[in-house]
Amino acid sequence: MTEPVGLIPDELTPTIVRTTLREGRTAEVVAALAQLSPMRRAELFLQLRWPEQKTLLAAANPELSASILADCDSASLRAVLMRMDLPALTPALRLIPPDNLADILLHLPPDTSRQVQDLLDPSLRDEIRKLMTFDPESAGGLMTTRYLSIPDAVTVGKALDLLRAARADAPASYIYVVDVNGRLIGVAPVRGLLLSHARRPVRAIMSADPVRIKATAPREEIVNLFNQYHYVSLPVVDDKERLIGIVTFDDIMAAMRRGEEQIVRGMTGADPREALKETFSAARGRLPWVTVTIAGGLACAFIAGLFRHTLGEMVVLAIFIPVVLAVGESIGSQTISVVLTTLVAGEVRRARVLSFLTKELFIGIVLGGYAGAVVSAASMLWHGSPRLGLMIGAAVFLSVSWAAMLGALIPSLVRGMRIDPIIASGPLVLALTDISTLLVYFGTATLFMNFGR
Repeated sequence: MTEPVGLIPDELTPTIVRTTLREGRTAEVVAALAQLSPMRRAELFLQLRWPEQKTLLAAANPELSASILADCDSASLRAVLMRMDLPALTPALRLIPPDNLADILLHLPPDTSRQVQDLLDPSLRDEIRKLMTFDPESAGGLMTTRYLSIPDAVTVGKALDLLRAARADAPASYIYVVDVNGRLIGVAPVRGLLLSHARRPVRAIMSADPVRIKATAPREEIVNLFNQYHYVSLPVVDDKERLIGIVTFDDIMAAMRRGEEQIVRGMTGADPREALKETFSAARGRLPWVTVTIAGGLACAFIAGLFRHTLGEMVVLAIFIPVVLAVGESIGSQTISVVLTTLVAGEVRRARVLSFLTKELFIGIVLGGYAGAVVSAASMLWHGSPRLGLMIGAAVFLSVSWAAMLGALIPSLVRGMRIDPIIASGPLVLALTDISTLLVYFGTATLFMNFGR
């Protein structure tokens, strides 16, 4: 029998995994999954059906199961964990980094979350509960509590002994120094410790007053600090300057990647990982957005019907409806994309958000003026009527500028209400843009007609 391509890790798909599992070759699938990158493995796992996920988690060793669960989108694991035999998953759950596990538990119903916590060791359970008190998008919610620190009162030799005894998940290039109350007072490079005399005090080689970030700091502030200092990690302190964790560059990059995927999903209605989905599953995921687009189109048709008297007197208005809608959608979607990407990535400080939005509004007005001038000139050349050309140009200018204003303001207003700005993107807002743009277009034309009489 020909060896199935499903055993080639880089070519694994949900269909290949499903077929191989049905053939009873679970061990081969597990071995192939173990060779994939963590992100690719998690993406593939989430595309499988519940029985297949259960089979793989039961067959995988605790280390592999922990890696799969830790790298999966926490919200997507809700259904998986609610239907799993949780005691059987205990060895894997104990291996998941505390920050990842806290994020997973936040997405579970309270009863299921408590059941999982009861399976953990007391020290890990306390650590998890502490992390769960922070906003998931703050420094406290993104940080890990697995870090290396040493007391300021010890010598270099004693510090090295403490570091050798510590069980670090990854090699560190520098170590945080804390005082007797746990307050962060400095940072010492590992290279400096290794090259210093064993009896030299740690205080003598540390850099005092290192950059730190408050546990309540939002994600955009963390991004700004990483962009400014280019550190591998940043220490997180509480309101009393006590060191409670670190945010790594990988943590913030993962959070930004999740935000970018949300933007793609919100703007297009398509899952960025759709390549792994089956045809009908991928199509089903797009149906809500297609429905919204159809509803928006029908609403636009209804609006055109309301202004049928205006269209009856000036049929040329109908000729430019596709142009108005196309330009309005284009500028609106461009503005929404820029605003959402900037807000999610935290590239603009909160104090400068207003000036950023004002700039986007002016860009929309400039583009609206350009579109109005081009359409106005085309109308004049076509119909030879300057009055008609100016009227249509003004209507295009106002409607397109309005679309740009919606694209800039709606995500910002939604974010100001502490609601995920992603819901203010995609076909839903574009449909709203179409409807309001058409209202402005017809309304402006009607006013011009009445004013000229």
